[in-house]
Amino acid sequence: MKLMSRTKTSNQTKHTPYPCYSMISRFLLVLTVITTTKAASRYAGAERQGRPEDPLCPRLQGPSKTLNIHIVPHTHDDVGWLKTVDQYYYGIQQAHVSLILDNVLHQLLDTSSPHNRTFTYVETAFFSRWYLSLSSAQQTSLKSLIDKKQFSFANGGWCMHDEATTHFMGMIDQTTLGHDFLKRELGVVPTVGWQIDPFGHSATQGGLMTAGMGFDALFFGRIHYVDLENRQKDGECEGLWKSSSLDGGESVFWGLSGSYRGNYGAPDGFCFDVLCDDDPLVGLEENDLQQRIEKFLKLVGEQAGRTKGGNVMLTMGMDLLIDATSHYLSNGVIDVNDFFGDSVEKVQIFYSTPERYTQCKYVDFLNARQRDASTTSPEHNDQFSPDNVEQGQQGHNSVNWKIKAGDFFPYADCDHCYWTGFFSSRQGLKRLERVGSSFLHAARQIESMRKLQTQSAMPVVKQKLQGTSRWTSSAMTWNESPLFALDDAMGVAQHHDAVAGTSKQHVAYDYAKRIASGMSSASSFVTRTVRELLLDTDALSQGLLDNLSYCPLLNETICDLSQAASNDDTESIYVVVYNALSSSRSEVISIPVADTTGDYSVERLVNPPNDWVEVNRTLIPNAGYTRRPGAAQILLYFEASELPPIGAHVFRINKVEGDDIPTPSDANEKSSTSSLPRAFGNFYVESKHLRASQLNDETDIVITNGILSVRCDRSSGVIKVIADKDTRLEIEQSYGYYESFYRPDHTPMNVNSQQFDTSFNVKGNGMCIPGYIDSEGDEMPWLLGTANWQNSGAYIFRTSDRTPRIIPPKATSVITRVTDLVSEIHSEFGAVGTIMINQITRLIKGKNYVEVEYVVSSIPVDDGIGKEVISRFSTNVSSQGTFFTDSNGREFMERTRGDNKLYGSFSQDPVAIEPIAGNYYPVNTGIYIEDDNRSFGLLVDRSQGASSLSDGAIELMIQRRLLYDDARGVAEPLNETDLGIMPNPPYGDASRIGEGILIKGIHRLMIGKGRNGAAQLRSRMDEVFSQPHVFVSSAPAHVEIPFRLAMLSAIESPLPENVLLITFAPLRELGVFLVRLAHQYGADESEEHSHPATIDLAVLFPTKTILNISEKTLSGNQSREDWEYSRLRWGGRTNQPPDPVPTEVLSRNLEQVRSVIHLKPLEIRTFEVKVA
Repeated sequence: MKLMSRTKTSNQTKHTPYPCYSMISRFLLVLTVITTTKAASRYAGAERQGRPEDPLCPRLQGPSKTLNIHIVPHTHDDVGWLKTVDQYYYGIQQAHVSLILDNVLHQLLDTSSPHNRTFTYVETAFFSRWYLSLSSAQQTSLKSLIDKKQFSFANGGWCMHDEATTHFMGMIDQTTLGHDFLKRELGVVPTVGWQIDPFGHSATQGGLMTAGMGFDALFFGRIHYVDLENRQKDGECEGLWKSSSLDGGESVFWGLSGSYRGNYGAPDGFCFDVLCDDDPLVGLEENDLQQRIEKFLKLVGEQAGRTKGGNVMLTMGMDLLIDATSHYLSNGVIDVNDFFGDSVEKVQIFYSTPERYTQCKYVDFLNARQRDASTTSPEHNDQFSPDNVEQGQQGHNSVNWKIKAGDFFPYADCDHCYWTGFFSSRQGLKRLERVGSSFLHAARQIESMRKLQTQSAMPVVKQKLQGTSRWTSSAMTWNESPLFALDDAMGVAQHHDAVAGTSKQHVAYDYAKRIASGMSSASSFVTRTVRELLLDTDALSQGLLDNLSYCPLLNETICDLSQAASNDDTESIYVVVYNALSSSRSEVISIPVADTTGDYSVERLVNPPNDWVEVNRTLIPNAGYTRRPGAAQILLYFEASELPPIGAHVFRINKVEGDDIPTPSDANEKSSTSSLPRAFGNFYVESKHLRASQLNDETDIVITNGILSVRCDRSSGVIKVIADKDTRLEIEQSYGYYESFYRPDHTPMNVNSQQFDTSFNVKGNGMCIPGYIDSEGDEMPWLLGTANWQNSGAYIFRTSDRTPRIIPPKATSVITRVTDLVSEIHSEFGAVGTIMINQITRLIKGKNYVEVEYVVSSIPVDDGIGKEVISRFSTNVSSQGTFFTDSNGREFMERTRGDNKLYGSFSQDPVAIEPIAGNYYPVNTGIYIEDDNRSFGLLVDRSQGASSLSDGAIELMIQRRLLYDDARGVAEPLNETDLGIMPNPPYGDASRIGEGILIKGIHRLMIGKGRNGAAQLRSRMDEVFSQPHVFVSSAPAHVEIPFRLAMLSAIESPLPENVLLITFAPLRELGVFLVRLAHQYGADESEEHSHPATIDLAVLFPTKTILNISEKTLSGNQSREDWEYSRLRWGGRTNQPPDPVPTEVLSRNLEQVRSVIHLKPLEIRTFEVKVA
C-alpha cells in the first residue's frame, strides 16, 4: 500500500504506510452553508438503464452551485516491492495486508458510525487469499457491505499492472484472473480503472484496457511534471482520452488522483495514517478547528479550480469522518464564498467510491450538455474559480473537456528525473516474464484440447484423464485449474514493480521463483496431456514416453533429457514441437546433444503409428558464450515445416553410423554469388561448413538464405549491409554504454543541508512525506533544488554525458558457419576487464529477418561507476526525427525526437534538459523508422527502452548495472550478481555476492520498402511472443511407439493471417470455453492485412456442436451487449446497442453463418462458447 501527499513537486517516491481505521478523527465542518449527507447506500449514475439516480448528483435543468466532495478511502497494496508477496500479506514490520483488510471489515461493520463509511480495494491477488480465509459469517457480512456499496472494487485485476513493460497478453490475463474471482465469488463487476501508481500510462491502457474491460473511467496519479503543472493551471486535470484502438472512436473519461497533485494520497495536512504526523482533529479548540477547516477548504478550492464540474475526489488512505452539528451551523463562522466565490452556494461532503465519483462526473457532463443546448450564458459555466487560485486557472464548461490523444510517456517528476530506466531494468526477469506468459498461452490451449477430448469418443483415455484431474467430472471451483499456479505467478509478474524491475533484489528472486514454479507445475500437466493425446491406449498402459518433458533451459543450450539420450546409442529421442499460433508455420528447431563424434538422423511422423519421413538437419558447435555448466557442446538443428495451427508435430532423432561431423579438411568451399539478390552486388560468399573464416582481410563476409543477404566486415563481423530483392539498407552497427550519473561526492542526500529546501519533504512538519521512508532506515527522501542530485537508478535513467562510450569490436575474432538451415557470423566486442559482448548474426532458412543474438558479460564496476549498455544501428533511412514504438504490443505510437509539444507550455524545454533519457520510450515488441524508399525495424524478445537519437538510428538499452539508488523508494541499487545477495537487515547487509550477471538476448532486424515498417514488424511480432514450445522424450531405439496421431491440431483450419487466437481456455462449467480473438494489424498499415477479418468460430470446435455464443467484455466478466446498453458514453453518443450477437447456434452444419464474427483492425473480441 502506497500513500503519498503532494508537495512542492509531484509524486516522486513511493510510500507504503499502514492504514488504521481505529485512528478515527471526527471532522466538524464549521460552515453556514455546508451540508453533509448520509447518502443512500444504493446509487447509480443517471441514464444507466434500470438503475436509480444518485440523490447527491441529480440531473438538473438549470445551473448547479453545489460542490460535491467525494472522500474515497483506499489502500494500494503492492503485490511485492520492498517485501515479497507473502511478506506483505502475512506481515513484516509495518506492512500487513491481511490485518489491513481485517481492520477495514471491522470498521465498516461498526454500526455506531452515523455515516456509511466506504472503502475501495484493488489487488485481487491479496483480496482473494484474504476472502477465502474468512469464516462463512464474515464472508456474508462482507457481501452485505458490497451490496450496500460500502466495500467496493476498482480495477479488480490480480494486481495493478505496469503499463510500460507489459505485453497486452499479460495485461489481459491478469485482469481476467482478478475479474473472474470477483464475479464468481461475489458477483462483482468493477466499472472503474484505477492505475494510481504505474510510472506513465500507455495508449493501450487508455483504450483497450479501459473501455474494452467495461470500465467507464480511468484514474491514475503520475504524469510528467510539466504536463501536470500546465493541467493544474488550465483546469485540465480530468478529461477525455481517445485511443486509436477503441472501437468506434469512443473516448473514455480519465482523471488524476491525489487532489490532482501527481500522487494518490490525502491532501496536505490531512493524512491521519500511522506513518503520517498530521495532527488529529479530535479534541481541538474551536479556533484551532476553524483554522484546520479553512486550510481544508482552501485545498479543496484549489482542487476544484483544476477541473470542471461540481464534483471533486479526495483520495484518502485512511478513515476520515465528516460530521455536521447544529451548533456550528447556527454560529456561522466561515463564509464559503471566501473559498469558492459566487459559483458555490453549497458544499456536500460524503464518503464515496471511484465508481460513484465517475457517475457524478457523468451527470456533470450531461447537465452541462443540456444547458449548452439551451443557452450559452456565462452564468452557466460549470467551472469553479476560487479567488485564491492564480489567474489562468479558470476552466471551461464541463461539456468541453479536452481530448487526450497518444499516451503519457515518458514520465518525469523533475528536470533530471526521467523514469525511463525501468524500461530496461532486470532484463533477465523481463525475459522470464515473457516466456512464462507465452507458455501459459499454449498451456491453456492444450487444457482446452484435453477438456474437449474428455467429452468425445476416447473412452479409455477419457477414463484415464478423469482419474488424473479434479475438474473433468464436474465443474471446477474457482482455483482448481491445473494451470492456476502459473496463472497466479504470471498475474503477480505483471505488477508495476515486478516486470518493471523496480523491486528489491530478494523480491525479484521471489518473482522469478514463482514463475519457474508455476511453469514446472503447468508443464507437468501439459506434457502428460500431450502424451495422452498423441499415444494410443496400449502405449499409455505400457508407460511409453512417460519421461516426456518440457525443456525450459533451451536458451542456455541445456536439455538434460536430450543430452543424456544422445550419449546412448540404444536410445531414440522424440521431440514434440508445439505451435500456439492460429496459423501454420515453419521453424528451424535446435536441440542440445552431447555426442560430438557421430551424426544424427531426424524424422517426422507422417502416418501413425510408424510412418516416418526424414527432414533436413545439421550440427553446429555450441559457442558457449553464456558459460553455463552443463551446456551442450553441439546443437542439432532440424527443419520443422508446416507446423499445424494450435497443434504439434512429432519428430524422432536417432544416432546414425557414418562419417564424423565434417571438419575443415573435408568441407566444401563455395564462392558463387549467383544466389545473391541483385540489390546486394557482387561480394564473396563463404560457404565453409562449420569453419572459421580464412578470407582475405580486404574482403567482406556475406551470408544469405535466399530471402535476405547480410554483408559483414571481415575483421570485426559488424553488420554493414542488409538486402533483399527490393531493398538495400546500409547499416553501421555498434555497442556502447552510458556512464550512469551519480553524486560526485558519493555521500547520501542530507535532508538537513541548507542547500536544499526542506520545508516540503521532511517528516515532522505537519504533512505527509511525499514517499516511503523505510522503517529499516535505508531510504533517503528524494530532494529537489539542485541540478546535481539525481542518481540513475532502477527507475531513473540519467547519463553522466550525452555521448555513449563505444565498445570496440575485437579484430580477427570472426567465425563464420554456413549450413543449409542456419548461417552464422560470430564476433566479439570489448576486451578482458571491460564490458564484453559476444554476437551471433544469424540467417535462418525461410525467414525474412536477421537474427542478432547477443550475450552481455558481467559489467565491471571496479571504477565505482554504474553503466547502461546499448545496442545501436545507424542506417541511411531518412527518418527526420520520427520513429515508432509499440504500445504493449498493440498500436504503434509515432514519436518525435525532442518533441517539445508533448507537455504544453514551459519555461525551459524539459526534453532538452535530458536529451537522452527524455527521448527514451518503452518497446515491448518492436521499434521502426522509415522514409519513402525504405524501412528498418527491430523486434525484441522482452521489454526494453529504446529511442532514435539521430536520424536513421535505432538505439536500445540491453543491460544496466548501477551502484547507487535513485531515491524513489526501493532503497537499493540495481546491481544484479551471479551468486546472489546476503540476507537483508537485521540479519545481514544485503550486499551482493559474485560478479554481475550475464544477459543473453535476441533482436530480429527487418527491412522493407518505404512506409512499410509497421506491416513488416506485424508479420513477425506474434512469432516472437509465441515461439515454438519443445517437449523431449526418449525410448529404446528398438521399440516402435504406437502413436495414435501423427499431428495434433485443435482447430479445423488455420485462422486468417491477420488474426491471433489470444485465448482458448476452458471455463469451469463443462462444455464452456472462453475464446478471445485479436486483429493484429492497424488501419492503413498493410494493403494486404489491414482489412477486416472474418472468422467462423466453428473451426475451433471441429468435433462439437456449438449450442450458444455470448460476446463478453474483454475480461469475460459481463455481457458485451448489456454493457453497451448501460455504459457511460462520454462522446455524447446515444445509448445504442451493438450489432446483434448470436445467442444460439443449434448446428454448425445447418446454421454455420451464425457462428461467423468479424474483426476490425486492432479490434479484440471475447466470446463465451458452449458446445456439446
